[in-house]
Amino acid sequence: MSLTSQICKVYEAVIRDEIVKFLDKYKLIRDSHHGFRKGRSCVTHLLLFLDQILRCVDEGFCVDIVFLDLAKAFDKVPHQRLLEKHGIGGKLLRTIGNWLSKRRQRVCVKGVKSAWEEVWSGVP
Repeated sequence: MSLTSQICKVYEAVIRDEIVKFLDKYKLIRDSHHGFRKGRSCVTHLLLFLDQILRCVDEGFCVDIVFLDLAKAFDKVPHQRLLEKHGIGGKLLRTIGNWLSKRRQRVCVKGVKSAWEEVWSGVP
């Protein structure tokens, strides 16, 4: 289990909401993108996709589907690469960079704790 303080969760939500507003304002994110939007999720996106496929099949069209498993994709990308590729700059970029830098973690099993290790990737 990962423990994150409530204040950190609130901070993350505020930053996320502001980024999504920015992306919406400048049309940098499609309406069909469900992953970071309130009231939407991967499940809602899959349901819309399934509806489209079933409509095509009902109308007699052949449908080929390729599935890619991108589970936990952001957990595998180094933080530095995310910071370089997302297109955000200025104070917000520095804030996110500071939020992700110098993160450490350790494992505790039955009261025995491992040494602290620096975290280079993953979603906090």
